[in-house]
Formats: sequence, C-alpha cells, structure tokens
Amino acid sequence: MPVCPADDATVAARAPESSLIPASLQGRTGTIVLQPGKRPHVSPGLPSPPPSGAPPLFRVAALGGTFDHLHAGHKILLSMGAWVAREKLIVGITDDALLRKKAHREVLENVALRTARTRAFLERFKPGLHYDIVPISDVYGPTAWDPDVQALIVSKETLSGAASIHRLRQEKSLPPLHTFVIDVISATEASVDDKDAEMLKNTKMSSTFIRRWIVQNQTRVESK
Repeated sequence: MPVCPADDATVAARAPESSLIPASLQGRTGTIVLQPGKRPHVSPGLPSPPPSGAPPLFRVAALGGTFDHLHAGHKILLSMGAWVAREKLIVGITDDALLRKKAHREVLENVALRTARTRAFLERFKPGLHYDIVPISDVYGPTAWDPDVQALIVSKETLSGAASIHRLRQEKSLPPLHTFVIDVISATEASVDDKDAEMLKNTKMSSTFIRRWIVQNQTRVESK
C-alpha cells in the first residue's frame, strides 16, 4: 500500500509529540520526510497547527510492501509504522501471485515466511500493538475500504502508488490519510541522490538487490 507524488501526498501528516522530533515541529502539519541518520523535517508551506488537544499518535496506521528477505529498509518502514500507530498497524504483504515476474524469483520467500518474519520483527520492536498482517493482491489493500485507517507510511520510491490510494478514498468518501515518507537507503553508497533514477535503481537497498546477490554467490560457489 504505497502513496502519491509529493504534491498529492501532502494530505497532511501531523508530527507526533515525541522527544525524537524537535519541539518546533511537534504538532505541525505537512508531509514528514525521514532520512537515515537525520532528524525528520517537515515540508514548507505548513498550515496552522492543529488544536492542542489533538492526539499525538494515530489509532490505525497502514503500510505495505513485499517484505522479501527482510532488510534494513523494510525495518525502518515497519518501525515508523509501529511508532505512529497507537492501537493497530495494518501491514499489506504482496501476495505470491503478484511476484511471478520478479527478478530471481527462484530465491523469493513465500508469503507465509515473509508474513512470519515481518510479525516477529514488529512484535519484538513494539510488543502490545495489534498487528493486522494481510496478503494483498493490489496496491490498495485495506486502505481501499477501511475508514479507520488514519495514517499511511511509504518510502520515496512508492510515492506514486499513494496517489491512487488517495484518489480512491476520495471517490469512496473515505477520510484522507496522514502521510509519512521514508527516505530510500543505499546498499552500497553512503548517500543516494534520489533525483538520479538510474543510480537509485542500481544502489538502493532492496529485496531485488539481495536476491541478485544470493544468486550470484550461489553461482560462484557452484562454479568452484
């Protein structure tokens, strides 16, 4: 369950009150962008702060992905989801049927294993939160119909999917989603220029990168 381009994605994300967020940003609205090793910052052009009585977290948050060969990028996304969710985090895991054309699918983990590893990480990271981990066969998952979802957590590379989610919820008169955007991290570089699409594709930490590494190393071992 991804999200929309920057202008569409700013459906308002309120910064939770936390010692991890600078006091100047607490309670502000806008899209919150989290970058590895940096404190979050809020996009310019922020509207007026919400009422002081607004809750610091969201009752129900949602996110989605393949979560194949669970890696650091996945864990950052999942951690952010668990951090902003007060009662329940919905995690959509791409069903096996949608991954048939993925590169190196012979080493792709099945949905049952991906689900189990995702749940194990979340329950260790934040015990006590309710985790609704479901297979999804499209970009929407439960965000297409669940009126209780309040927040959506995505990575920069999945911003385009959120546009579809946002439009569908508008069409169905469902409440808009507060959007949190996680920066992409690299598997090989200290930093990634996210404006360089080719570099982003080749160096980002991803399940595809890991599967390629596994296959290449299996080939080297077999050839010895």
